[in-house]
Amino acid sequence: MDLHHLSASSLKTWKSCGLQFYANKVLGVTSESTHELTRVGSAVHHAFENASEDKDPHTHLETALNEQEVVTEEFRERAKEMTQTCIDWGWYDGIEDLDICKAEEEFLIDIGGGVMFKGFIDRLDIQGNTARIIDIKTQAKKFTADELRTNLQASIYNIAARKLYPNITGPIRVEFWVLRHEIQAVTKTEINSVKESFELSKQGKVIMDWDEKIFPPATSGAHCRWCPYIEECPEW
Repeated sequence: MDLHHLSASSLKTWKSCGLQFYANKVLGVTSESTHELTRVGSAVHHAFENASEDKDPHTHLETALNEQEVVTEEFRERAKEMTQTCIDWGWYDGIEDLDICKAEEEFLIDIGGGVMFKGFIDRLDIQGNTARIIDIKTQAKKFTADELRTNLQASIYNIAARKLYPNITGPIRVEFWVLRHEIQAVTKTEINSVKESFELSKQGKVIMDWDEKIFPPATSGAHCRWCPYIEECPEW
């Protein structure tokens, strides 16, 4: 496939259903709209991104909700609650003691073999040769232990942070702030980065080398209800 880059979410889609990935990336089939709750998550992200200087995300949340067209009052209140939860959990604690604190750190990296991955890190904190990555999650369910251990985002963040900042040679603690539940964390090492780069490169090459004339097989599952190609799917 003629793709410039992959991402954690697109690789996850490929793993769950190759046809859904193909429909989006090759055929250009996209969802007509996103769920309002998904837009709530985007608004909370934007509020914290825009509050990097004044450290007051609540003042930016109203604008972010309007830009994301979140109109249901219940969802707007939920966004306020999640924003306050983030603050209460210590979003701004100890920032002044860090060597580097970057919000919405964008990356485009060669993970190996010319396979490019693109993404954004919600927040990257660096202290000496170690780091902490914070990723805000507004999802309904928290991760299972296995989902946390094998999390694609954690692996890619670990690799990206080390490529962007080679001075990070120690462990990286990747924290998922699942705002409707709790903070869930996994620690990644430089060894993890090497091993997982190799595996992700292999998986990426399979996608990049796929003949665009051939439709990948479909796999049915919970993801089907969100698929815009569902009416054409042979598995449905």
